[in-house]
Amino acid sequence: MASSPPLAPQSSNTPPPAITSTPPPDVLQPAEEAPSPQPSFTTPRVLQIGTRASALAIAQVNIFTSILTTLHPNLPTKTVPISVAGDRDKTTDLHTLAQTGKSLWTEELEVLLLKGEIDCIVHSLKDVPTKVVTGCEVKIVGDRGERRDCVVFPTRRSTTTNTTLSTADGSTAYNGDEDGTQSLRAQIDGTPEPSEPSHKKQKTASSSSTPPPHPQKLSDLPPNSMVGTSSIRRSAMIRRRYPHLRIQDVRGNIGTRLRKLDDPAHGYDCIILAATGLQRLGFGERISEWLDPGPDHEEGEGGTEKEGEGKGKGAMLHAVGQGGIGLEIREGDEWMQGLLEGRAGQRGVVVNRVSWECQAERSLLRTLEGGCSVPVGVSCSWETSPSSLSSTPSTTAATATGNENNPTLKDTTTDPPPSQKMSPGTLHIRASVTSVDGTRFVSASRRQWVSNDQEADEAGWEVARVLVDRGAGSILEGINLNRGMVERGDGA
Repeated sequence: MASSPPLAPQSSNTPPPAITSTPPPDVLQPAEEAPSPQPSFTTPRVLQIGTRASALAIAQVNIFTSILTTLHPNLPTKTVPISVAGDRDKTTDLHTLAQTGKSLWTEELEVLLLKGEIDCIVHSLKDVPTKVVTGCEVKIVGDRGERRDCVVFPTRRSTTTNTTLSTADGSTAYNGDEDGTQSLRAQIDGTPEPSEPSHKKQKTASSSSTPPPHPQKLSDLPPNSMVGTSSIRRSAMIRRRYPHLRIQDVRGNIGTRLRKLDDPAHGYDCIILAATGLQRLGFGERISEWLDPGPDHEEGEGGTEKEGEGKGKGAMLHAVGQGGIGLEIREGDEWMQGLLEGRAGQRGVVVNRVSWECQAERSLLRTLEGGCSVPVGVSCSWETSPSSLSSTPSTTAATATGNENNPTLKDTTTDPPPSQKMSPGTLHIRASVTSVDGTRFVSASRRQWVSNDQEADEAGWEVARVLVDRGAGSILEGINLNRGMVERGDGA
């Protein structure tokens, strides 16, 4: 009877059997003591994603995770929704809340991030302070959504709107849900959204009657009409262009604001919202008018309109970072950095041109030491041909107004083909500062070749320098303008 072959000797540096993976094939095991099968892979780490607890915030997390899935299809994720200060106080206007010195939308989440309880935070970029807490950094991820603001008019089809955002478990995050957090578990778990917005299917019986005609543009509104907005920037620009209209604060998430608009008891004739939020929640059909930045000639000779002068009444520029998704991570977190980088032949999570234009906008605002409660508007576009350095990019048919236009169309001057989105180019950045009452206004613009983060920062603070030279400082009194940084030109 043949004896069993002797076991191959193990080297002295062989790890203990308790932590080894499957032995190499040339090492034989005794048949009577065959070990339990060992996994040939390491259980993947779960990515913990912090976010605000609103329907829009969850929708933006889903956008981010869908991007990651293309790079890391086996990466498990978990969404951690948190109610932040700006969400809990639904009555105080945002400008007053901002004066407390706290980061209304980010502070509680950043505490969890620095403690290591979450790995990253998905933000609406426009809500992220330009100076984040020590130990954190912000990346701009994915493509940028619609940048512009828009006007929404009430349906006036019933005294109680029955429009809903249905979650996968059959409950609603709108229709009386004040904070938009009811039963979002299905969305948090990654259930895909329906292809057709559910609110198109849910109407009250009285909605079949023909609604009375109502205005389609701000210019259609009669004197003393009430315009709802919680943004000091929008309020200032509306007061400048339409001084005959009244501005009334309106708080709440998108669903809450639409409900208030559609309820005649609140008295709003229209509200102003960021279009990208409506589109991401399937409410794009509610957009009645786009608020466009307009051509450069509105700013007067040389691309500027000095205080109290100029040919126009000021362009309707959007908020810094509007339409972008910001990802806040810990500085030096190599694991997170690795997740964001593209593999060979793949585009990473960060799109260069989107990141650069948002960095330029944030650099401008940081140099002025402003925030989301400051009446600073911006607009960026990319010009690719050498001749465009001396020309003004024209708007496209997508910027026309009215319900007959598809609200999902984008301005092609700022949405180049995918092959160009990672390439350097000439960035055209415009900015304005408007007094709260709309009576004083300064603006500036700059065209600059941008091929890296440093040049993007430079484009922003150079525009800030010009704004200060033209009188922005007097408008921004009380906001602790950092004149030293502007005068030294050492960036932001």
